[in-house]
Amino acid sequence: MAPEPDTEDADNAALLRDLSAFLAVQKSLTTPIRWVEDGSYLRFTSTLDVGEVTDDRVRLLGRAHAVMPDRSVSLVLTWQAASGRPQPFERCEWRPHDRHTNRAIVPKPHRHRIIETSHRHPLALNARVSTGLAAAMAENLPAAEALDPEPADWPAFAAAAAAAWLIPDLVHVPPPPWQYDLLPFADNMRRGGRGR
Repeated sequence: MAPEPDTEDADNAALLRDLSAFLAVQKSLTTPIRWVEDGSYLRFTSTLDVGEVTDDRVRLLGRAHAVMPDRSVSLVLTWQAASGRPQPFERCEWRPHDRHTNRAIVPKPHRHRIIETSHRHPLALNARVSTGLAAAMAENLPAAEALDPEPADWPAFAAAAAAAWLIPDLVHVPPPPWQYDLLPFADNMRRGGRGR
């Protein structure tokens, strides 16, 4: 049985209030970040501290393709409600392999926008999708906007995410330990890449 509309609206409003409050305070990484291999990906997970308190409901996740240097990196903030599994509530993508298209549920003027550059899936924009914030989180944040300016390298991308999320020590996270080919363009062409 689906929740009543008033209950669902109240739940979305409470969720937005809690997540917005979390984003508005300065945070720090609980421990230093260490990328680990996970199949064809490189990943990390970290909790975040607000002052001296670790908030166990929130995680910072990083993911990169091991053989795609200097591109296709995601940094994600997830929220673990009292019941249920963690859901993303903010995401930054650096030089993604595939473009992102905002769907019809995204508010104007962002609706149907195609983004082929680095971008952010901000909480405030995803809270305005027609299905509500909880549904947007369950759908992996369908609304995005381009990062401006485009981060030229890993330090610039880490700095953009650090500024957006008020996590100053994110600038000290090392880049993923990518596997570089001798001829990187050969791998890119095999994968059908656009050579960005």
